[in-house]
Amino acid sequence: MNSSTLNSNAEQTIDSEEARDLRNTLLYAGIITIGLSVMILATSPLVISLQIPPMETTLLALCSAIVSVLGIYGLQRGWPIKAISWTSLTAYAIIITMTIHYTGGPLTPMPALYLLVVVAASFLLGRQGATIIAFVSVVSYALMLLLEYLGVIKMVLIWDITFEPQTRGALLIINWLAVAIPTLITSQLAGVLAERLKETNAELIESERMQNSLTHMIIHDLRNPITAVTGSLDLLLMTLGDKMNGDQRNLLKNAQHSGKMLLGLVGELLDINKMEAGKFELHLEPVNICKLVAQNTEAMRAAAELEGQNLEITACSTETVINCDPQLISRVISNLLTNAFKYTPEGGAITSKVEREGEEVVISVIDTGPGIPPKYRDHIFEKFGQVKQDGPRQGTGLGLTLCKMAARAHGGDIWVESEVGKGSTFAFSLPIVGPSDAKVEF
Repeated sequence: MNSSTLNSNAEQTIDSEEARDLRNTLLYAGIITIGLSVMILATSPLVISLQIPPMETTLLALCSAIVSVLGIYGLQRGWPIKAISWTSLTAYAIIITMTIHYTGGPLTPMPALYLLVVVAASFLLGRQGATIIAFVSVVSYALMLLLEYLGVIKMVLIWDITFEPQTRGALLIINWLAVAIPTLITSQLAGVLAERLKETNAELIESERMQNSLTHMIIHDLRNPITAVTGSLDLLLMTLGDKMNGDQRNLLKNAQHSGKMLLGLVGELLDINKMEAGKFELHLEPVNICKLVAQNTEAMRAAAELEGQNLEITACSTETVINCDPQLISRVISNLLTNAFKYTPEGGAITSKVEREGEEVVISVIDTGPGIPPKYRDHIFEKFGQVKQDGPRQGTGLGLTLCKMAARAHGGDIWVESEVGKGSTFAFSLPIVGPSDAKVEF
């Protein structure tokens, strides 16, 4: 992965965050304005007693809601984020100015709403954009005051206050400055803060991408020497096995077993990195899921007997055929069974189960082990997440991560149900028709 790819990935992530920020801004603005219009209509006698025109203010609130709806619609249709931001925030600034006019002009505290628009602009458009939106706000407010002063539009007086704009020119200027100065200062401060946060975020994203790329490269390079070591150990056992005593042979077999475990760990890390990067390819084919589960379970029967454990299979109809990657799903089943063996005591029971639920199949592995405390259940599917237990059977914390990613890559999900002292049930679902083209978040 080169630097241009890293920059592209960082920019795409930032764009998605900007889209999310814009969607939230539009959503909150729409909820607030719709609520305001409902409140105005519900309390219209009180609004009229304040001499605030209910019809005009309700229409303005609805106009703001329409801007929000159109903006969200544009995001869903893939319209440019910047264009939607500029249009929406400019429209909000103008709507706020008209709202100020109909709620008392210089006599109302409504100009404080300009600050909310400016802060939103700082995160969506940066410092320069926030400055421009601030100027749009203060200029439109100045124009409103000027038109009221010239008598072109009639000032709306609230609370029966007597106020003649034509005789209060100096007071109108002071009022405008009291609104303009905080608005412009806020645009600068919020703009600087937003730009610093975005720069920091972009650096963190690129740093994480570079770290993942370096990790992938190191892990990939480890595979060749580990393969060479395990191959050499295999050759030594084949050629010198009869010439070694029992202790020497056991040491060599332990080294061979450790090498294969390390090679498997490298493979899991590579697959997880590929899935996270969206580069893992599924090889889909029609698979009899009951037969696949039964085969993987039977392959573990010898290990279960050595541990003194009872292994059972509760499978569904042999006609249940799904579209999946059989090798990857076999690894998921094997990982879940291995975990069950690892934590189930001698004499315990392990059951693999397949059920059809609508358009999905659910594969479960049930054990009678010690169970998982609630504080660990939300973290065991994370990379290197483990249940802290005494004993020599601690794993790497990657098996369940691979299981989660494999299930979600197929369009399914994975979960655990457990009760301390009574055992655990790990289950994952798979759609019968196979994964859709939708992007899966890990």
